[in-house]
Amino acid sequence: MRWTSCIALVGCIVGCVKGNPVDLGDFHGTGGTLAIEGCGYSVTTREGAEPPATPIELIGPDPTPKLIHLGLIGDPKTSAVAVWRTNDEVTRSSTIRYAKGANLQPGDLSIEKQGIVFGYQSGGGDGQEHVYPVHQGHMCGLEPGTTYSYQVGSADPFTHAEHFSPVYTFHTAPDIVANPDAEVVLGFVGDSRGGYDIWSEMLEQLQMRSPDIVMFSGDAVTLGITQPEWEDFFGRAEPLFATVPMISAHGNHEANAINYYTQMALPGDEQNYGIDYGYAHITVANDTPEDPNDVAGAFRDKLQADFAASQAARWKLFMHHQPMWSASTKHGSSVDLQEAWQPLVDQYGIDLVLNGHDHDYEVTLPLNGQNVQASTATGAVYIVAGSAGAELYDNGMGFWTAYSEKTYSAATIHVRRDRMTFAGFRQDGSAIPTGFDKSKP
Repeated sequence: MRWTSCIALVGCIVGCVKGNPVDLGDFHGTGGTLAIEGCGYSVTTREGAEPPATPIELIGPDPTPKLIHLGLIGDPKTSAVAVWRTNDEVTRSSTIRYAKGANLQPGDLSIEKQGIVFGYQSGGGDGQEHVYPVHQGHMCGLEPGTTYSYQVGSADPFTHAEHFSPVYTFHTAPDIVANPDAEVVLGFVGDSRGGYDIWSEMLEQLQMRSPDIVMFSGDAVTLGITQPEWEDFFGRAEPLFATVPMISAHGNHEANAINYYTQMALPGDEQNYGIDYGYAHITVANDTPEDPNDVAGAFRDKLQADFAASQAARWKLFMHHQPMWSASTKHGSSVDLQEAWQPLVDQYGIDLVLNGHDHDYEVTLPLNGQNVQASTATGAVYIVAGSAGAELYDNGMGFWTAYSEKTYSAATIHVRRDRMTFAGFRQDGSAIPTGFDKSKP
């Protein structure tokens, strides 16, 4: 097949597909859906982003991959998604290479697949509107509890020059049927906005604790449409997020911006979803939807459906952004969420509820409704670990408070069949004295 030379025209960029020029200057932010071959799921983009599509062989002036991070859309035992951008805003070529094994060399990555690409429109730091292409590489049909190596990038169809990332290593979630003694480590962190030096320090501390997955509770940036902050957020996190999948809850500062939904690779509608990871079932919800009525309406229904479907899970965790219970002097408890969602937490026996929003560290006594319980056997514990960079708020005490402290924090959650523990730590890595420890026979 003969390829037509790529040329630049005033006001647009022309790429090459099967010998025909493709005008990329016309942005079509209609959103759309693409089924991912061999994965059993689809990727859907919202209005404000292009429909996801297979890539075209278009290389920009600097196609070096950047902001690489892993996400989850399908079963974490058998799949993972690599997400990246490039230094230029032009490149639409997209490839992922991977193979089973740790710390492999590029030549050992025996599986090569096309990625998918879609752009979204947002303002840049220069005050101009830009179209930012996002690349995703979907790795499916993987083996549970297994280490894989991968790299992402592109090859120039004319010069054959390769522009690929370093090789990163990750592992899939364990199969608890085949490995009933499996233990997983869940990282928990949130509220980085505006404090990316501290964000880097918290992530370094978290990485030293070797999490299997990172749970982010929202507020990555000060305002969801502020693209330069997203660059900082993902850029600082790349050493960890390129090796450990991240799932996220939408925070109020994300403002339901297209920047949030296009740069994340999350299950379902990317707002309300559940995943199983080891013996833990993690339910995630958006408590600041575009329509506030959804909190007590459609989103409550989705939450109940996921709680009901996961009743058999050994351990049940629920992550959303704004705390139902908080003694911080800044925001405090959300009565609306207590009324809309806490009855479901009580009804379905959720063990641990994880939040951010208030920038302090808080652990409640076990609660059922408005009542403190004698043990975690009859009540959920609510934890706020709400600053991995954002300015700190004053902490406080309520009748529900077991511990509170004004500090930067993150945490790890160790989950095995018979026990789940939560251990918080400060910016310097020192342990916070009160967390969560519960056993089941």
